[in-house]
Amino acid sequence: MDTSEFAYQAFEWAARHAWSLRTDLQVYLADPGDTTVQKVLERLPMLTAHFRPSGDDPVAALVGASDSSATLVLGCKGEQHRGLGLGSLVLPVLRRARCGVVVVRGRPQAIRGEHGWVTAAVGGCEDPVVLRRAVELCRTRRARLRLLHIHLPTQHESAMARDEAAVRRAVLFLRTTAPELTPEVRVEARHPHESLASLDSDLVVVGRGGQHDGVGLVTRAALHHASCPVLVARAEPAND
Repeated sequence: MDTSEFAYQAFEWAARHAWSLRTDLQVYLADPGDTTVQKVLERLPMLTAHFRPSGDDPVAALVGASDSSATLVLGCKGEQHRGLGLGSLVLPVLRRARCGVVVVRGRPQAIRGEHGWVTAAVGGCEDPVVLRRAVELCRTRRARLRLLHIHLPTQHESAMARDEAAVRRAVLFLRTTAPELTPEVRVEARHPHESLASLDSDLVVVGRGGQHDGVGLVTRAALHHASCPVLVARAEPAND
């Protein structure tokens, strides 16, 4: 992490997440002398954090860390990228990481986890991975689960029928894997950035999606416009 506001938001999110899971936190620092993070750790005295320098190639450091981590947590941009768009590390890490990646962005209430909702964006081939991660987070946070399917307003009726079938499959999947959760289901005929910018959620879980720059349309919209942190889920590697 660097010294930007976005990096500290990501660190606070990661610290609370690690504390809730009762697991250690690995922190990669651009400036090993940065002591600001200690203020966060003082509020979580039971959390064990290990600090390492990110070095001259932070992407390589984070990708290497993903081999032994359940989740990587990044700020949506850093001190070298304060304008619109994503920071320079986000997409390169997403393309190569071997675990799920949380990109911390959005409104302060969402980053602090005050809404009590986890949203799973469904309707694609990665739905089982997305739903498993969303269920894990709901159980850890004692949050409610929302299923969100977005289709373009001009979508053809046959495509809409396929989408409705995908939503039904997601609901059936949850009945067998998480019967204690009764999800709210939203099907919205909007552009993805419009839906994702108005979420009253603490987290939205998406798959990686298509191959353009390593992410699909909904995932790209979430990374740029979501009103809350974004978890890009990844399946456990099968000895690859």
